[in-house]
This record gives sequence, C-alpha cells and structure tokens, in this order.
Amino acid sequence: LEENGGYFTPKVAKSASNAAEGLCIFVAAMKDYFYASRIVKPKLEALDIAQANLNEATKRLEQAQARLKVVQDKLDELQSIFEQKSAEKKLIEDNAAALQKKMNQASELIGGLSGEQKRWTDDANEFAEIKLRLVGDCAVACAFVSYCGSFNQDFRNH
Repeated sequence: LEENGGYFTPKVAKSASNAAEGLCIFVAAMKDYFYASRIVKPKLEALDIAQANLNEATKRLEQAQARLKVVQDKLDELQSIFEQKSAEKKLIEDNAAALQKKMNQASELIGGLSGEQKRWTDDANEFAEIKLRLVGDCAVACAFVSYCGSFNQDFRNH
C-alpha cells in the first residue's frame, strides 16, 4: 500500500471516514494474506503430500510389522521345535554312547571267555575220563587200604 505513495494508509483513510479506515485495514490484511499465502500454500500442499506419503508408509510399515510378527511367531515355533529335537538328539547320542560302551565291554568279555572255552572243553573231556576211571580208582584205593590196614609187615609175613 505504501507503493501508492503512502496515500492509502489507515491514517489517511481515517481522515476521509471511519469506514474507509476499516476498509484500508482490511485491504492491507488481504494484501499481507496474499503474499503470505503465496509462500505458505506450496508448503501446505507439500505438507499434504508428505502427510499422504507418511500415511502410506505407516500403513506399509504396519503391514510389514504384521508380516514380521507372523514370521517371528513361526521362527519362535521352529526354534522351540529345534531345541526339543536337539535335546532328543543329545539323549539318543548319549544312549548310543552308553550302548556302544556296553557293547565294547561285552565284546571284551566274550573275547576273554573265548580263550576259556578251550580250557573248559578240555576240562570237561578230562572229567569224563576221570569219571570212567573212578570205579577202578576206588577199587584200587580199597585194595590199598585193605592191604595197609591194621596188619603190619611182620604180621603179614607170618
């Protein structure tokens, strides 16, 4: 308004009338609004675009978080199954190691006893022979006891 040579100011307009002063103030405010809106309007439009982008990004983020939660739940379930199966595997491995130890001990025992098998077979055959000679050995022992009995050498020679 000052570009007009300072003739359209609220002070000059008041000299004409109070309504002219109000009109001058209104026009000055509209001029200020026009220049401010030329600066603010693109920024408001950019804000609206950025807000729409933010809303879309937030929506995509929520969808991604929902998918992440589903995947995380599946991962937790699989981790639980993995830990359970790992515990079962360890138990089976421990049992297999214990069984292997027992098998080794049994193999050593069988190996040690296989050498004894020959001795036991020989002993069994020897006992069979002794059993066959037992009656004769008893007869010889009886004869010897009878011969050595209560009679000494002198008595027998008479």
